[in-house]
Amino acid sequence: MDRNEGIIRWSPNQSRDEFTIFNLNNKVSHLYEATGHAQSGRFDYRRVSKHTELPAVNTYDWSPNFRGLVAVGTAHGESVSFNTTGLLAVGLDRVRNDSCLQVWDVNQRLSGWDPHQKGWNVPVMNSIEPKKKLEGSTSITSIRFFEDQPQTLIAGVKNQSIRVHDLRDPNSAVINFQTRCNNNVAIDHTDTNYFASSSLDQPGLVIWDRRVSSRSTASPMYLESFDQEEIVWGSVLKLDKAIEVEKSTFVKQLRFSREQRGALGVLSTAGQLQVLQTKKEYVEPGSSNDVRTSPELLEIKKSYDLEYPFFDQNHLKKFEHRIVSFDWLNLGTPGLPGRVVALRANGEFGILQMPTTTASQLSQLIPWKPPHHPGDPYLDLMQFGDPEEHEKVIGPLYTAAAEADAAIFGPKGLKTDTNAEKLRDKVKAWVDLRWDPVVDLLAPAGPGLGATTSTDSDFQSIGDDFTQLHLEPKERRRKPITNALLDFVAPNKVSSSRELYDQAHYTALSRFPTLKASRDQLDHVMLRRAMDGYLFDTELNQDVVADDPWLQNVWKWIAGADEEAQDDAMMSLPLDLSYMGVYTVWMNILGDKAQSRLIDSTVVPDEAQWEPIIAKINKRAGRRAFDGVFTAKPHHRQLCLAICGLLKSPEELEEDLRSLEKAGKYTTAAAMALFEGVPKRAVEILKNGGTDLLFVAMALDIKLKSNMQLDLDDSEWSKALEGHPQMGEDAYLRAIYGYITTGNWTAIADSTSLPLRDRAWVALRNFPDDRLTEWLVKEMEEVIRTGDIEGIVLAGITDSMVDILAKYVEKFMDYQTPILIMSFCYPRYIDDIRCDAWRKFYKEFLYHHKENVLRIRFEQQSTTKSRLRDGNPVIKPPPRQVTIRCLNCDANSANDLRNSGVVSSPTPLVLSTTMNNAALISLVAPYAWKSWVCLAQTAQRDQ
Repeated sequence: MDRNEGIIRWSPNQSRDEFTIFNLNNKVSHLYEATGHAQSGRFDYRRVSKHTELPAVNTYDWSPNFRGLVAVGTAHGESVSFNTTGLLAVGLDRVRNDSCLQVWDVNQRLSGWDPHQKGWNVPVMNSIEPKKKLEGSTSITSIRFFEDQPQTLIAGVKNQSIRVHDLRDPNSAVINFQTRCNNNVAIDHTDTNYFASSSLDQPGLVIWDRRVSSRSTASPMYLESFDQEEIVWGSVLKLDKAIEVEKSTFVKQLRFSREQRGALGVLSTAGQLQVLQTKKEYVEPGSSNDVRTSPELLEIKKSYDLEYPFFDQNHLKKFEHRIVSFDWLNLGTPGLPGRVVALRANGEFGILQMPTTTASQLSQLIPWKPPHHPGDPYLDLMQFGDPEEHEKVIGPLYTAAAEADAAIFGPKGLKTDTNAEKLRDKVKAWVDLRWDPVVDLLAPAGPGLGATTSTDSDFQSIGDDFTQLHLEPKERRRKPITNALLDFVAPNKVSSSRELYDQAHYTALSRFPTLKASRDQLDHVMLRRAMDGYLFDTELNQDVVADDPWLQNVWKWIAGADEEAQDDAMMSLPLDLSYMGVYTVWMNILGDKAQSRLIDSTVVPDEAQWEPIIAKINKRAGRRAFDGVFTAKPHHRQLCLAICGLLKSPEELEEDLRSLEKAGKYTTAAAMALFEGVPKRAVEILKNGGTDLLFVAMALDIKLKSNMQLDLDDSEWSKALEGHPQMGEDAYLRAIYGYITTGNWTAIADSTSLPLRDRAWVALRNFPDDRLTEWLVKEMEEVIRTGDIEGIVLAGITDSMVDILAKYVEKFMDYQTPILIMSFCYPRYIDDIRCDAWRKFYKEFLYHHKENVLRIRFEQQSTTKSRLRDGNPVIKPPPRQVTIRCLNCDANSANDLRNSGVVSSPTPLVLSTTMNNAALISLVAPYAWKSWVCLAQTAQRDQ
């Protein structure tokens, strides 16, 4: 085991909400207790104890019976395992002429122990011998006891097999599974017939069934799989490649969940953590394959990537940030999505969780396919007349939304019956009200459109129109009754910028209009926007989406990026950096279609060449030099700040500050001055903000004059600042407070309540290169994971933005905005099947609503935007859809000015009075003189 790694384990006793961490490098162990929330990004715990000067640890296990008892494997100790009755099995490295699998009775050693006193205080008893000695002259790699049969254990024998021993009968036969996958043995707690194992030199794993015996007891289906060499004897599932195999990776750890049936966590040496959901293959009852004593084959139902390997191109991270150990949490209820606590190589740990069970339920309840009957809601759930059926089907949606932010542990956690019952009562109340849990994310929040969630925020981003992503609401909105439930779940929670957007457009208990007219308006927002001219005019688009400040400012960013791309201003041989974001520029990422961004070259520049190329772009634009932290890539930072809409001259900055002061936005102006490196001006602005901000101005002034970190954690200053009336609502005031208390910029850059553009601004100006890279990678992963549309600042309109918008579509069911955004660069710079699908669906949407003019306009303008530098469009113009042909000779008809003379006819022209002459003339082929005769003869025959 790598000395720089660690081990994390959750308590095997389900009545204890504790976990331990062994730091193998510092030889220190900690015991923690979970006290509240346990979700991604928020984990409440307290440290119970700390132990130092531990020996070198190879492995360890935690007793399910004795709270403080941990077995540690040192030197030749390869594996240890407790059972539920007090036995301890120890697996040793190969020892000549001695048993390498020994079973000890812990109860015998602790016979005189007082559990009410700290420490063990037990006498040394060297005369005690192991209860059992097994497996002579072999090397034992892994051991596990069965919980339902505590006298039965599994032992992995190095490079040989896996063996199952029954300790009750010394003469009983040993079940032997021949395999080289004899490490990381893990037993399925929900069905103990199954256990998994892996090898230390292969990326695969095997799941076994202990019920296997002879061919006579196996079903024909199992025998067929074995005879065709799909599995080895005794196994029920074999995966040759369970993880990514680059960088010579192999499986590091296997753990089955105690609450999620068939959920197997697989950790690789590269930090990849995925969950495999297994299930039994279907066997028809009563068939020849329905053999009770036969092993039952498994298959993979679903798989979830909780963490990608550190080398994954789309989720790059430092080697020391990879996951090195994990364990499943005991949540106390199988209704919650499975969660794991993961330890990283740098010592950090946190919670990762699986998707909720209701994640795919909406798509099964919404009538997606046409025809759309008049008067029916376009995106609405099925309605159930039976109240019990309605609660049974719809209730899980409300429950999942309520449990998402609820505390799990501690006195306020869901593990207590009182709190769980209280939450169920709240959810049932909302189900009975028949509020629609389907959130119409496209709907405006105007009057008469039902309850909406207030953003409770009055701040805006402080950049120019290039990427101004402000979050100031268009108007104050009343707090909906749904917030009563949200307050119960997460009281006093400060929402992030992305959460504010989701709450305004995607709450599980709001946006159910009471009037049918309003409901129809909600159902057809995409259509209404299209009819209002929602296309590629960025200025017009901002007016169309004026009810959505987040989306409005995305179009402001695109407007600025489009303006910057004019006249090849973002080109410098051999690169075209048009529409790229902060992350893609800083990381030198051209995307999967890199050749499309190369000018007169086929070779992508290396990292050293990017800096002078970008310098030419900055010089041509007349941008002022970067004057922030020392950096090896000043021109990169210069361009990235321009992408954020910054790099203003002192005169422009002062003008903006005065405008904000005049508008009464003192905290926004003060934050802007502080971020721009003029803190004295920030103090002056706060002083002008009135008595409410005078206290904050004094604290900031003291901080600047002392030039040191203030320890305000428990002081009266800290309590006074935290109790400021605006602190809970004003993100910029909280950012200033964070700087006052910590004295570093990390607190501001990590303040998710600020707009992402402002946080990127702070990071670009103040973080060293390595820290900036780490921060950008982390934030990029987060915006992709959450579908945060603010991420356009980091991604630009590139392949990474497709990943963001894919999650956006999944959450909001809006594919109109994504395809309009991506059409600025797709398919010119981007080739992605998801963009193809969005384009197709949007065209079908317009066709379905008979808006053919809008559809053709979209096709024409998107084709124009796909033009390459040589003028040829990547999107081929669609063929004409209406063709008029001669009724007789089948030649194409057209208005031909060259053939407008009178054509002589051999016979008099007699036309039918039942057919309009103009109509006949329009059907004549341009060069066929027989057409008139043919038409005349046809007309005569019709008579």
